[in-house]
Amino acid sequence: MSINVKFCPCNFEDELEVTKEKLRDRGDLEVIEERCLLYCGQCLMEPFALVNGKNIVTDKPDKLYEKINVYVSELKQGVVIK
Repeated sequence: MSINVKFCPCNFEDELEVTKEKLRDRGDLEVIEERCLLYCGQCLMEPFALVNGKNIVTDKPDKLYEKINVYVSELKQGVVIK
């Protein structure tokens, strides 16, 4: 199963760099930076990423990695219906 995690480069740019690196280090995810994810304005308001098209949002940048991990685990276990 291919799992991609897309980030808007304008979304909490510096604060999410550690999160992006940790996700790249996993090796089982494709981390992509895409200029516009069509969630206009959200990139200025809250940290988020699209995981296989699902919008994963948190209130603080350091929480995003954990929330993505939980969602990816659920995807791999088949808990999430695509």
